Amino acid sequence: MSKKIERIKENVTIKEYKKLMSFTKEHESLRDNSKLNLLRAFTILFYTGLRVNELQALRIGDIKELIKNRSVKVELDKTSTERKLYLSNDFEKALLELFDLNEDDENRVIAKGANKNKKSGIHPITFITHINKIMKESLGTGFTSHSFRQGLISEMGSKSVNVKIISKFIGHRDVKTTLGYIKPTDSDISQSLVR
Repeated sequence: MSKKIERIKENVTIKEYKKLMSFTKEHESLRDNSKLNLLRAFTILFYTGLRVNELQALRIGDIKELIKNRSVKVELDKTSTERKLYLSNDFEKALLELFDLNEDDENRVIAKGANKNKKSGIHPITFITHINKIMKESLGTGFTSHSFRQGLISEMGSKSVNVKIISKFIGHRDVKTTLGYIKPTDSDISQSLVR
């Protein structure tokens, strides 16, 4: 009897993020609005570690506030808590390439097609399925939308950021949850060898 080997969910690192962004920009069969939604999603997920449903709750006004104040508080439905998003220089540059800051504050960051109401979003399961499909096409199996969250947490862990800081940043109530996300890469392990 053969044992089923569980596939390890892979981390999205800067390498995978750049590959995914390039793949999406060059994907000829994607409509312009779908392409923009995916590029916005991949960027925000990469820099914040938000869950897709949390990302879908964001409005253009949140992005404007983030850029203006270098941080913004967002409500997390899953945990009924608030989380603060922070703006690094690289994140700001990426956002400015993807957002028209003259857009209505009430419009959703991830919105339906150009001819539809931008104040209403895309069904979460539909959007997660679309994200995961593009990720699989670009990066292969083992990557899902949650790979962004895991990748960010793992990268912060590999840089010896205090787990309490990571937990607060990512919006976990318990540091044990955060520790479960930290998945060192092969490079992290090989660079940490002491013998």
